[in-house]
Amino acid sequence: MKIELFYTPRTRASRPRWLLEELELPYTLHPVDLMAGERNLTHPLGAVPSIRIEDSVLIESGAICHWLTDRFPDKGLAPALDDPLRIRYEQWMYFTPGTLEPPAFDILLHTYLLPEAQRVAAVVPFARHCYDRVLEVLSDELDHHGFLLGTEFSTADIMLATTLNWLPDLLEPYPVLQAYVTRATARPAWQRAQRPVRPRTGTAARRMAAATNSMA
Repeated sequence: MKIELFYTPRTRASRPRWLLEELELPYTLHPVDLMAGERNLTHPLGAVPSIRIEDSVLIESGAICHWLTDRFPDKGLAPALDDPLRIRYEQWMYFTPGTLEPPAFDILLHTYLLPEAQRVAAVVPFARHCYDRVLEVLSDELDHHGFLLGTEFSTADIMLATTLNWLPDLLEPYPVLQAYVTRATARPAWQRAQRPVRPRTGTAARRMAAATNSMA
């Protein structure tokens, strides 16, 4: 199976890259330098991640991770459909993008990602309040030495740990979550997924961005 991942570091694309390493599947990594204006031509919005599997393209990190995990059940990264734990697995797979990620992303947008003139400082306190409420729930859930489904690591942990890692300073009041992220990111597959890639920059990236914008 030919797999190509279109990827920018420190984005949602980190989720499928980590999963591919957990699955020990061969894949080709295509770096996309979003910060230099490059767009991902396999994504309708020019964003990352996207994955090309043979002749089909799939977008959305959660969908990519869900499909790959179920495509390779022998790797043991998700309970079987008839396993009672499957209900909890599905819950946490969608909890991350649906509940945890929105306030975290608002904090990032209005403290770091947006140009300073476009940031709205008033957004941050409410987003912090919402984020803390979610972290409290997760801290209660993970008050043990394992993962979301107990002792077994799953793709739901990939979804969760990558997102918690966006704002590590905000985990300081939650030592349970700090310990959880440390456990998850100690895995060899996470370490392999952090290997640097060299994005296209400078003139080449500008040409790519100009060509893409002319096609939009």
